[in-house]
Amino acid sequence: MDLMEAINTRTMVRDFLDQPLKEEEKQLILESAIRAPTAGGNEQWYFVAVESKDSLDGLHKLLVDAQRAYFTEMLKVPWPKDQIEKWEKKVEAGLYKAPFYVAVFTDMRARYYTRSDVEERWAEQSAAAAIENMLLAAHGMGIGGCWFGVPLLMEDKFYEFFKVNKEEMRLVAVLAFGYPKQKPSPRQRKKSLKEVVRSF
Repeated sequence: MDLMEAINTRTMVRDFLDQPLKEEEKQLILESAIRAPTAGGNEQWYFVAVESKDSLDGLHKLLVDAQRAYFTEMLKVPWPKDQIEKWEKKVEAGLYKAPFYVAVFTDMRARYYTRSDVEERWAEQSAAAAIENMLLAAHGMGIGGCWFGVPLLMEDKFYEFFKVNKEEMRLVAVLAFGYPKQKPSPRQRKKSLKEVVRSF
């Protein structure tokens, strides 16, 4: 798969086979993260790989709780009860349950700039680039990935789970990886290129 094919066919996968990833596949996903562009060359990122059964089960439960908060509290028009019930049945069938998760943090233990607000935004940009690298690397190997931003709705629970000091590490996202249950099909974008690009 060439680069443009990977970019154009990558899509979020939320339903995975109950099959562990190979060690070399996990390693390649993580190595792709640290090859991303990084502001100032400072590499202010930190990754937690989750792969033991107890940790996988615990993180899955937290992700489901965070996703429920998104549907019921974050959306301006919350999901109705019947839609929540349908979603819960999918969760019971294994939705979001992956054999490998990676939590992505910005690492603010060392500071390099005079403006902390800008430095923190630059670190988040570096982390986001690392996330996209991991998703593309996984897709190129036939592995599905999902980017979860919903942990930010209940950050303290996730900091406690990962045993991370939130004054030093800032949670950006949790990624799920696994072999897709079904062949993923990228959706059409809602906005055309013309709608989102202006030239002058």
